Amino acid sequence: MTFADHPPSEVIVDTASIYSDHALITCRLPITVGQAAIAEQLVRGWRRIDRDVLRYALEDSPLCRPIAADASVDDLSTEYENVLRDATDHLVPLHVIRRPAGRLAPWFDASCRKARRHYRCLERLYRRTCRRADDRRRWVDAARCRFRC
Repeated sequence: MTFADHPPSEVIVDTASIYSDHALITCRLPITVGQAAIAEQLVRGWRRIDRDVLRYALEDSPLCRPIAADASVDDLSTEYENVLRDATDHLVPLHVIRRPAGRLAPWFDASCRKARRHYRCLERLYRRTCRRADDRRRWVDAARCRFRC
């Protein structure tokens, strides 16, 4: 079966045996494989941030100084936003990552993700306790699981 606008060419039917009604059919399909779409995203490496350096940067900022009596809420909010943006730009700069656009496995939906999380949770529990009951519990349906991992 093909699309109407992609008819097969060079169709060869190979009958290998006279005792069988099966045959090998080979053909060529006019299919072009294009480049995978790449999405670029600006991200920050939040896991690499040094919390002590961030704390020192905030302690040295205007946020930790006395507030002027005539300061409005809008001015304070703007100052807060500017200080945090400057600190994050300095400590965790933006960088570009490239990844394939779209889902790699369209069949992998929310129920598959939930089942995988449940199974891995049970595996961690079994590795932690090494009890035979926990090994059997691994096969229990996710809806019947009553513990937190």
